[in-house]
Amino acid sequence: MNIYKLKHVSLLFFAIAIILLILLPSPNNLYSQDKKITSFYTTEVEGIIDPSISNHIKKSIAKAEGAGNGLILKMDTPGGLESSMREIIKEMLNTTIPVIVYVYPEGARAASAGVFISYASDIAAMHPGTHIGAAHPVNLGGEQVSEDMLEKVTNDSVAYIKNLAENNNRNEEWAEKAVRESASITANEALNLGVIDFTSESLEGVLENIDGLEIEKKGETIIFDTSDANVENIEIGFITKFLHIISNPNIAYIFFILGLLGIIYEFSQPGLGISGALGVLFIILGLYAFSILPVNYAGVGLIVLAVILFILDVALGLSGVLSIAGIASMLIGSFILIDTQAPYLKIARSLVIGTSIIISAFVIIVIRAVYKVHRQKPVTGKLALIGKEATVLTMLNPVGQVKLNGEIWKAISIDKKKIKKGQKVIIESTEGLTLYVKDKRR
Repeated sequence: MNIYKLKHVSLLFFAIAIILLILLPSPNNLYSQDKKITSFYTTEVEGIIDPSISNHIKKSIAKAEGAGNGLILKMDTPGGLESSMREIIKEMLNTTIPVIVYVYPEGARAASAGVFISYASDIAAMHPGTHIGAAHPVNLGGEQVSEDMLEKVTNDSVAYIKNLAENNNRNEEWAEKAVRESASITANEALNLGVIDFTSESLEGVLENIDGLEIEKKGETIIFDTSDANVENIEIGFITKFLHIISNPNIAYIFFILGLLGIIYEFSQPGLGISGALGVLFIILGLYAFSILPVNYAGVGLIVLAVILFILDVALGLSGVLSIAGIASMLIGSFILIDTQAPYLKIARSLVIGTSIIISAFVIIVIRAVYKVHRQKPVTGKLALIGKEATVLTMLNPVGQVKLNGEIWKAISIDKKKIKKGQKVIIESTEGLTLYVKDKRR
């Protein structure tokens, strides 16, 4: 190849390189690609934020991430446990899919932990007639907390929510006010203050509001295309729902009391087994809930003491002396069982009083009656014959016949002495169809 041809080949390669540089995307575009979201999962977050709800949301996020869908959390919560709240938020911040919080339906709230979760969401929306706020940290442990410690906890919560606000371009000033002063606002006020992105009267309205919207997450640009969005609901599993229900302090208290009643009844019906087994089951479920809730174990101890007093009163037949002390112990223990400033974690006073009355009636009336029946002599069968009076039909010498309740029985005089016809005898024991008797006069 001569120099002339080599020159032309070089020019050709140079021209091809220029064309490729113009047509190919820039190096930055090679590593950043828009993600389009056209499908969504929805799930409900209702009630106290506890470990069961936390696990459900984490599973929902994992499912949405695996399918490449967005996730919409329809939320109505009074708050919950900080540990569960932080687990949820950590999962929301580290997933690659968008998480939308929608406070729904009308009358719902995003209080306490719900405020933090809303601030952590990529998009926050509220139904008109809902409210958000009251995120001041409360003492969940029942123990006394010093002012300095409470101030440290508050400052930590303020820093946490301000960081969430900064990451998602939300109102930091109001976030701090919600934590320090327990401020609460309506949906419209939240929109005007930049706490949420928009209000919507329906899930369809949420999808309409985000159609065409672009957000940045984990170095990616996410574009919402909801013009023909596919929406699928993620139902809460039966076990998760059940554990969530019994984590309610009122339900947990009822389960615990039912368990104690089962144990008490088992002591009044020895050998039955069913009430005892059910009692143990209910107590285990109650204790599971108490392991999550801020329980004062002095309260548990007083309730257990009350049960012991009830059982002793029934077993010893003390006519209610110990039961009165048991009722007092039950009332005091129930009132201090969950000692917290959080109103949504307290046991209703009406439930405590009502339960104490029911237990009192159960122990004093029902259990006592059952126990008395067990102590009575049998009224049927051969054992019922012992102590009865019979009339000698043919002389006992020492064997003969007696008449009892119109029936003729073979009888034997236990002292081997003769008993004349017409005499009255007392039945001492039985063996088969034979009665062992003694003269009533002796």
